[in-house]
Parts: sequence; C-alpha cells; structure tokens
Amino acid sequence: MQKSLTFGALLTASPAYARSAKSRTTGYDVQHTEAEWAQMLSPQQSFILRQGGTESPYSSILEGEDRAGLFVCAGCGTPLFNSKEKFHSGTGWPSYAAPTMSKSNPDVSNVEMEDVSTFQYQLAGAEVRCRTCGGHLGDVFADGFLFPGTPAFATGKRYCIDGGALIFVPNNQSADGELEFVRGDLPPAKSARPVFQG
Repeated sequence: MQKSLTFGALLTASPAYARSAKSRTTGYDVQHTEAEWAQMLSPQQSFILRQGGTESPYSSILEGEDRAGLFVCAGCGTPLFNSKEKFHSGTGWPSYAAPTMSKSNPDVSNVEMEDVSTFQYQLAGAEVRCRTCGGHLGDVFADGFLFPGTPAFATGKRYCIDGGALIFVPNNQSADGELEFVRGDLPPAKSARPVFQG
C-alpha cells in the first residue's frame, strides 16, 4: 500500500506551520486590555490588528497612497514602513519591500516576522506584526523577484500589508502645527478602484 502526502499534510508536518504561538496581548512594550483596544481602534482596525483579520483587496485608501512619508502602526504609532519601500504589486493591498528599522537598535526592524520553516516561508509566506504592540499587519512573501523595477526586486520580499493596520503621515507637514495623517481603514475614492472591462 502506497501512501501519498497531500500538500496540506506536508505543510502541517512541520511544527512551524501553526500560526504564531506568541500572543498579541502579552510580551510587547505597548499593551492594553481587549476592551481598551476596542475603544481606541475603529472596528476595521480592531479586526485586523487585534483579531488577525484581512481586509478586502482595494478596500484601503493607502493602497493608492504615493506621497513621501511614513506608514505607522494604527495601534501604537510605531513607524513601520517608509514610502520609499512602497510599490504597487497589483494585489490590492499596500505592498512594501522592507520595513523600517528600530531607532534604538538599527539591526532590528519594527516589524516582527512569524517564526516559520524556510519551506513554509518560501511557499506560503509568514505573518508579520508590529514589534511594539503585537498588532497583526499582514504577511511577508519571498516573491519580490516577480516585481522588476520595484524595491522588492532588490530585497526579494513583498510585505503585503492590510491598509487598515496603518496610518500614513506625509513628510511635508503644514507650518500651522496641525498634523496631517491618513487612516488606512478609510475606503479609497471610487475612481481609485481598478475598473476591469471584459
């Protein structure tokens, strides 16, 4: 009798396949109760950051954001991605080639990657979280080589991030002292959505 190994069994055979065993509520510098998070965040932000949810493609205004600036965590304000690393992957989610590095330790990024086997990472990617508050951000994939002419081609990585987990802070702020920002849980203008004709 010959046994065959299914794709799912192959992935689950690795102990690293299970979603991150690390809690989103303990072990991070910024911690709140779930009730406090629910008061601080919009329902969409809470769904993504605290429950590990995923928004629909092209549902975030940040997918089309092309100005210079920083994309920060909607939960704690930690700088996560620089606009220089953003590119349009065609997936419907904001995509980045590399995360922002920590100011206190330039060898460590502000984005934490789930500890998975090399096999799983190459095949299915890995969850990424904010290193400061543990909020779910999206996933990182080893397919940057598919995007020539983008920063991802050089890094080999594509950080596919839920826009609702982010807030965009443009570089050129007005002199009146009022901080301009764009919440990623807002939908894009209707004209910003791709139109497919067929």
